[in-house]
Amino acid sequence: MIVYVTESGSDRQELTEALVKEGITYQECPAETTRELGTASWRMIEVQANVPEIKVPPEYRQSEGDVRAWRLPSGRLIITDLEGNLEQIASPPPG
Repeated sequence: MIVYVTESGSDRQELTEALVKEGITYQECPAETTRELGTASWRMIEVQANVPEIKVPPEYRQSEGDVRAWRLPSGRLIITDLEGNLEQIASPPPG
């Protein structure tokens, strides 16, 4: 799994806390991209971890092939856009 998060953003903290809580080792390195929004830009960090990619459950898709998903040992899902930017960390619905 490779996921991109902002260097000083809450998305980085959310992802790394989830990985630590699950006991997954990960590596961070500066990404070669920046995220631009309006007049601001943020440096990105690439987070690499050995987490299996899964088929995206229908409840997390807006259209076919618009997101990717990885399953943590607890069953929680890391959802990214197609470029690898973190969208959310979600708990699958029961059942």
